[in-house]
Amino acid sequence: MAPFILSVRPEPDCGLDVAALARRGVPALAAPLVEPRLIDPDTRPDPSRYAGVIFTSRHAVTGLVAALGRSAGDAGLSGWSQLPVFAVGRATARVVRMAGFAAPQVGHGGGAGLVPLIRAHMPADAPPLLWPAARDRGFDMVAALAPDRAVDDVTVYAMEQSLRLADAALDALAYGKILAVKLMSVRSATLFCAQLAENGMDHCRPEIIIIAGSETIAAAAGDGWRQTYIAKRPTRVRLLAIASLLYHRREMPG
Repeated sequence: MAPFILSVRPEPDCGLDVAALARRGVPALAAPLVEPRLIDPDTRPDPSRYAGVIFTSRHAVTGLVAALGRSAGDAGLSGWSQLPVFAVGRATARVVRMAGFAAPQVGHGGGAGLVPLIRAHMPADAPPLLWPAARDRGFDMVAALAPDRAVDDVTVYAMEQSLRLADAALDALAYGKILAVKLMSVRSATLFCAQLAENGMDHCRPEIIIIAGSETIAAAAGDGWRQTYIAKRPTRVRLLAIASLLYHRREMPG
């Protein structure tokens, strides 16, 4: 049995990773470590107060649409559909368009990648921007754009920890069949390490390659791994490319 690449992102991203790797001839397993839970804000946002909207994840789009009492693709986003939108990554941008918002300006490299884009398109004296976001945040858009760009943040979802790794992933770990784990956040790195410890799998570290989206993520994963690769940019495409290269390189002679 060929070794697997393990994706621990929340669904649907986990399944998309597995499908993308399969198209490259790479076997992969989905084992989400967190799952989204929508949170209804105390006050429904009013589009007339804002100069634009910032989306740093696809779950934020879903959360805001739910908070507005709409469903994805609903034609009732009048007011919101006229506002400029800034989104992190093509996947989030796709969900933004499907939900009925304006075609977004797209940045890459996480929330920080949107900051120069927003500064270039939003004047300093504009009304606040709305940032629907997760309860637990690795990046603070409010602070990043202060003091000359105002941002109102509203919590619309939380990423709740899964109870345990998927059985298929635990079985693969037990039989030494995980080639590499793809980690795109500090939290996922921390949770994966915790799952190894809780399931008595710490001894698997020397067999596993870590593919990390940044130095900070690699540091959160700690030491003891077979190897650690750090992507030059923290994008899904780059981490998948590293995973594919590692898998196919193992088949090369010498």
